[in-house]
Amino acid sequence: MPRLAAGLAWLFAAGAAAESPAASPAPGAIETVVVTASHDPLPLESTPGSVDIISADALERARYDGLLEALRHRPGLHADQPAGRGSRGSVYVRGLDPNHSVVLLDGIALNDPTNARGGSFDFSSLDDLDALERVEIVRGPVSAVQGSDALAGAIQMISRSGKGPDRARLGMAGGRYGYFRGFAGASGERGPFDAAVAGSYVDEGQPADTGDYRGGTLLAALGLDLPRRARLRGTLLYRDDRSAAYPEFSGGPDLAVIRAFERRAARDVAGGLTFTQQPIDWLDTTLTGSLVRRREDRSSPGIAPDPADPFDPGIPAEPDSRDWLRRGALALRGTARAPRGIALSAGGDARWETGESRGALLPPLGAGRTDFTLQRRIAGTFVEARWRCACGVLLLAGARGDFPEGEGPELTPRVAGSADLPGLPLRVHASWGEGFKLPSFYALGNPLVGNAALTAERSRGWDTGLHAASASGRLAASATYFDLRVRNLIDFDVTSFRLENLGEVRSRGLELELEAALFEALALRGHTTYADTVDVETGQRLRNRPRWRGGFALDWEPVHSIALHLEALFVGRVLDASVPTGRGTVVALDAYARIDLALRWSPRAWLSLDLAVDNLLDAEYEEAIGFPATGIRPRAGFTLRL
Repeated sequence: MPRLAAGLAWLFAAGAAAESPAASPAPGAIETVVVTASHDPLPLESTPGSVDIISADALERARYDGLLEALRHRPGLHADQPAGRGSRGSVYVRGLDPNHSVVLLDGIALNDPTNARGGSFDFSSLDDLDALERVEIVRGPVSAVQGSDALAGAIQMISRSGKGPDRARLGMAGGRYGYFRGFAGASGERGPFDAAVAGSYVDEGQPADTGDYRGGTLLAALGLDLPRRARLRGTLLYRDDRSAAYPEFSGGPDLAVIRAFERRAARDVAGGLTFTQQPIDWLDTTLTGSLVRRREDRSSPGIAPDPADPFDPGIPAEPDSRDWLRRGALALRGTARAPRGIALSAGGDARWETGESRGALLPPLGAGRTDFTLQRRIAGTFVEARWRCACGVLLLAGARGDFPEGEGPELTPRVAGSADLPGLPLRVHASWGEGFKLPSFYALGNPLVGNAALTAERSRGWDTGLHAASASGRLAASATYFDLRVRNLIDFDVTSFRLENLGEVRSRGLELELEAALFEALALRGHTTYADTVDVETGQRLRNRPRWRGGFALDWEPVHSIALHLEALFVGRVLDASVPTGRGTVVALDAYARIDLALRWSPRAWLSLDLAVDNLLDAEYEEAIGFPATGIRPRAGFTLRL
């Protein structure tokens, strides 16, 4: 660590000789405030712990085809979608499972506890990135802030508001394999009212024999400024999509014995309302409420048994299975600010949710229903204290108690801090916390593999690192080491043929990131992540996640009307298994490199022409056994700004 600090200090010495250690935002710059990592929103530069922001400008420059593609290129995260958009999109934070991170939109939790993946969120249908102001990523246990599901971290989408000048846009794009996307949006304010509405429709076409996807999204954010420093803001999300792909573990288009797709149809409606007020100078209050309704219909052909294993029953179909989720939540928070940089936040919340499933089984496991209906109510209370001084030190400590109905209480503490090192352009940060995740409704209630005796999964983790940046903002680098453990991991037990709390998983690694504005019109960002995730008892690596991954992004604007974005991603070897290759046989998939290109030409202020090429060099690789990656795919379109 001393050598690393000395090396970073030398790197920045030339640009920081006359600069203060704690760089302040440039005049006129808009300060980014993080709302996911603590109960009291903090500026990004002062937020302790491992926090990453994907801004609206970054999303627009890269022309990503959905949020999953943007998350692929962030440190500490691994994303996969083996059959293209027709399959489920998964994100692994610091090597842990996709269901170990909470996913939110404007504070509304979107994880689905009725699905067979333990309550993970499917990123495949989030495509209208123009509707987002930013995406916040918090790595490390944050159940002290977000409650259940935040074992490994949190990913939150913040929608655009209608504040500022009127804005309207309309556009279309088309590409290889029959790809089509249309989108429109408008925002503005009238007196105390402001609104932002955006909608999109995507048809992925049919890339070879991998599947297909069609879906639409509508996102609206409404605001109202009220007297006495109060504000009311509402969010409404509507999604409807249809997708098809070979089932997981089937061996995909290369190896699947049953040549038929698993088909899914999902519909989501989510709404939230937030009332904020500052009745007196030193007190902020926030009252929020949200409702989520989700339905997913699924029809699967099942997976044929391994012909080399006479005892392998395969995975039978669940024809016409239907899942429903209904969730409501209320929360009240108050933050009192005292002199000398002290702030105290406290409050409570309540959540109630119902999960329901209707389905059937076919031979060889016998005919029967897989129906279940479960309800859960959770009350929670939290407290958080923060001290921030002019010397560049910030300390934060908090704890949360959750009280699930019919179960024991869950207490999750968290402490974090950061400090500017005197005389050096360096800031050191560290955090420690615990997390928990209640068993999903599927894990508790499925008649075939469910287990009503399951208990919550629990995590404990810490990280520490250094961040260096010049006051001009032209050069920045960070390095973070993390250590994360999960106990009572819920997994399938072959002996009992049901889900059990099995063993312990440990993930340790290093996250590196570098940003450099080389010239006025040229910027470079690079990242590398090493994450070693193993079963503590056996020492075996976990499937579907690499040890090494990294990449870089280059932004170049040679003239005002032309912008180029080039992004490269390198992913190390990944372990996987499938039924055709023998479920007991683990296969190592080859490492791969992929390059994407986005080019924008704006001949007029109201018109932009876009060209994006996914997998520019037509790299051949697999994210799962038997699922070849989609080849090179150019996309071209236009955007009108009205």
